[in-house]
Amino acid sequence: MIVGSVLRETAALLVASALAAGCGSGTPPQPDREWLANARGVIEQLRGDVLTVSGYDRLAAARRGLRDDSELYQLLVVYTDFGGCLHMTAAVGAVPPGRERVVRLLHRACGHLLRADTLFTRAVAHGAPGSLVRATQQAVAAVPALDAAALALAGTRHS
Repeated sequence: MIVGSVLRETAALLVASALAAGCGSGTPPQPDREWLANARGVIEQLRGDVLTVSGYDRLAAARRGLRDDSELYQLLVVYTDFGGCLHMTAAVGAVPPGRERVVRLLHRACGHLLRADTLFTRAVAHGAPGSLVRATQQAVAAVPALDAAALALAGTRHS
């Protein structure tokens, strides 16, 4: 399954990079620490949301997701986050110097997540499981940009 493969391949890279990035780095100034925490929170939230919907990449699962009220509610909550991705990114705050790449990568991820949200809306409005499958694929396509943003966040240093 493509979704599982993408998620597994990036998980190990993230852990190793996060550990390496923490070695020898100084403590950033207070506003930077707050921005870092906010950005990390957005990345983790969106990545967790992608993981939540990743199982709807097949028609049978998509049909079930659209029919089962509990699953549909969970999907609605997640896709609401996807639709608000740019707002979540903007709410992180003023970008400190040297963190612009993180924001660019988040915006790239948001492009996929916004397309996923549009496809999800179509899936619900028309009872179209194929649209939910495509929405899932778009959401999963955001993972490399989210992971790159996490790596850029972990790899930036202040003296």
